[in-house]
Amino acid sequence: NEKFMSLTPEQYHQMQTIAEKILSGLEEAVESGEDPAGKTGQRLAALHKKWLTFTWPQYSKEAHCGLGQMYLEDERFTAYYDNNVKGCARFLRDAIIAFTGIQPAV
Repeated sequence: NEKFMSLTPEQYHQMQTIAEKILSGLEEAVESGEDPAGKTGQRLAALHKKWLTFTWPQYSKEAHCGLGQMYLEDERFTAYYDNNVKGCARFLRDAIIAFTGIQPAV
């Protein structure tokens, strides 16, 4: 059994700050018509990886891609990412695919 990773208040704050940067960055990228495989998309995918590592005991590209795919397949995640700007969940998923070089299993 893997232990639940508990966060210090500082780590939690960092995690929340990164989440806000990801959301605002996604909204700006989608609104400006950027390519998810471009510089901004790759910066956001890297930030997303950093965000994950606060709670994931071990990072895997395959799991990262699977999570990105889930953001599109589960309407609750899509609604969260697309709350202000439609297309953010798809942009993030596509950016993660380009970042990891792995296609999600569907």
